[in-house]
Amino acid sequence: MRMLYVTDLHGDTIKYNKLLTIAVDNDIKLIVNGGDMLPKQCNRHMEQPLFVSQYLRNYFTALKKEDITCLAMLGNDDLLSMDKLFNDVCNEFDNVYNIAQNKVTIDGYEFIGMNYILDHPFACKDRVVMEDNYIFQRQFMPYALLSNDFDYDKINDWIEYATTKLPKMYDILSKLPKPQNADKTIYVTHMAPAGLKLGQLRYPDLDIGSVDIYNFFKEKQPLLTLHGHIHESPDTKLGKWINTIDKTTCINTGQTEINNDLLIYADIDLKNQKYTREIVSVSH
Repeated sequence: MRMLYVTDLHGDTIKYNKLLTIAVDNDIKLIVNGGDMLPKQCNRHMEQPLFVSQYLRNYFTALKKEDITCLAMLGNDDLLSMDKLFNDVCNEFDNVYNIAQNKVTIDGYEFIGMNYILDHPFACKDRVVMEDNYIFQRQFMPYALLSNDFDYDKINDWIEYATTKLPKMYDILSKLPKPQNADKTIYVTHMAPAGLKLGQLRYPDLDIGSVDIYNFFKEKQPLLTLHGHIHESPDTKLGKWINTIDKTTCINTGQTEINNDLLIYADIDLKNQKYTREIVSVSH
């Protein structure tokens, strides 16, 4: 089975449309989106609901017309308050599945999604969880924000809050649906495993990844894992777009920033285990 994997589009409709054109032109019937789907450089409480209810609904309709299945989930830049609306819109279609903390089987392959991440320096902390011995990065703001339906709840002592109130990554992973056959299982986690240079920052020299996710995949040994979150990783000096944990292949294609003229995605042949990172021009 051949599929396209993309992540971190952040509401860039030109890139969404280009990916659809690529799928149609190559007769590819499955697209997987790894998170951070919605606009972020905006008033998110106003723009993100419109993007889901208008653009994504129309996009999913176009996918349906072309008989393309879409597996997707929101990411940490997509507000928690969008979860119900996003899920409701996905449920309007029999070709679209919200895979966050869910399992979907396509042609015998089991896809399992998970969209939580570890802490980062930015103020909005939606979908952040902790893990043992985590070392906090220097924060960009003196406070943290957790979104609600209309605004944000402000947290002044974020480190105390995070270490005492947030769940642990290994608990989240342990509650995911169980696969039947590891050799035909694909995990989609917005954050990459630690230690594989799939979350490599350009400045400073940090590999952003989860030890718990690494240990989980090392134990489970799925066929393939797909990631995002750190856009620049594959294009840094030390970063990679593909690596392995024993017999498991792990991929973070990376992505260009909003309104950049290049789209990055992976062309994946699951049957033959062939993985290609593609960079194509788009027209804004």
